[in-house]
Amino acid sequence: MSRTLALVFLILVPLLGFAQQKPQHSQYMINNFLLNPAIAGIEDYTDIRLSARNQWVGVEGAPSTYYLSAHSRLAKKNIAASPGSVETRTPGFAAEREKRSIHRTERYKPRHGAGLILLHDKLGPFERTEANFSYAYHTPLTENLKAAAGVSAGLTQMKVAGSSLSFVDPNDAAGTDRSTWRPNLSGGLWLYSSRFYAGASAAEVLGNAVAFSGDAGEARIHYFFTGAYKVAASGKLAFIPSVMVKWLRPLPVSVDYNLRALYKNRIWAGVSYRQHDSVVFLAGLTLNHIYELGYAYDTGVSSMGASSHEVVLGVRLYNKRRILSPSNLW
Repeated sequence: MSRTLALVFLILVPLLGFAQQKPQHSQYMINNFLLNPAIAGIEDYTDIRLSARNQWVGVEGAPSTYYLSAHSRLAKKNIAASPGSVETRTPGFAAEREKRSIHRTERYKPRHGAGLILLHDKLGPFERTEANFSYAYHTPLTENLKAAAGVSAGLTQMKVAGSSLSFVDPNDAAGTDRSTWRPNLSGGLWLYSSRFYAGASAAEVLGNAVAFSGDAGEARIHYFFTGAYKVAASGKLAFIPSVMVKWLRPLPVSVDYNLRALYKNRIWAGVSYRQHDSVVFLAGLTLNHIYELGYAYDTGVSSMGASSHEVVLGVRLYNKRRILSPSNLW
C-alpha cells in the first residue's frame, strides 16, 4: 500500500468506525432517485441510469462507485380529462381555444411508482454492495402542485479485505477478511410542480438494529434535504438553482449549492460547490428522446486536493410522448 493511501486510511478509519457512509455522487440533481425513493414513477416513462465514478484520481485504492437505477410508474393511465373538456396536445389549437374563453382542465389521478437501485462502492480494502427496491405514491394537491411519499428496502453487504493489507505481524487479526449483511430501509417525501421541487429523506433508518454476521462498524441515519427552482430566462434558456443539505451525526451539516443552465431542453451545464470539500463542473447532452449523457469533474478545495470524474448515461424507455426534458425533474 502506498504512503498516500495509508495516510488517507488514517484519516478515514475513525469515520468508518462509527458510520458506513453512503457513497458520494455529483450528478444527483439529474437523478434525485438516488437520495429519495418518493421519486419512483414521477415521469411518464421508465427512467434508467448507469453511472461510473472515479474519485481522487492518482491515489492508489481511491474510491470508485458504480450504480444502476431504474424506476417507472405502475398505473397505465394517470391523466384524464375532466367531463366536457377536449383532449388535445397541439399548442396552436390549445391557444386558439383559450382565445375563445373555452377553458380546458385536466384532472391528474394519483399514481404508483416502483424502482430499483444496484450499487457497488469500493475504497481500498473496504467494499459496499447494495440492492434496494422502492415504492412511491403520487397524489395531486392542486391543479399544478403534487406530493409523493416513498419507501425503499433492501440489503447492504459491507466487506473488509484485510488479507490485501500488509502488517508487521502476519498473524494480526486485522489481516483477515470480514463481511456483514444489513437490511436497508429508507423513506422520503417529495413536493413538486413544473417549476420547483423540494424533498426530504432518511437513509439507513434501521441503523445497527439488525446485522446478520461480522462487525463492520456502526451505521448511522443519513438525512437529505433537497430543493430547486426553474427560472425561464427566455423561450430557449432556463436557469436551475438548487441546494442539497446532508446531515450525518456526529459530522457537521454539509451543504451543496448548485446552478445549472438548460438550453433548448437538450444541453445543460453548471457548477456545484460542496461546502469545504470541492467545486464541481457539470455538463450534459440529450441526444434524443431515449438517450442522454452527463459528466462531472470534481476538483478538491480541501486538504486532499484530488480530482474526480463521474459519467452518467440516461435511458428513457416507453417514452411515447418523445419527451426531451423531464416534466418534473430537469
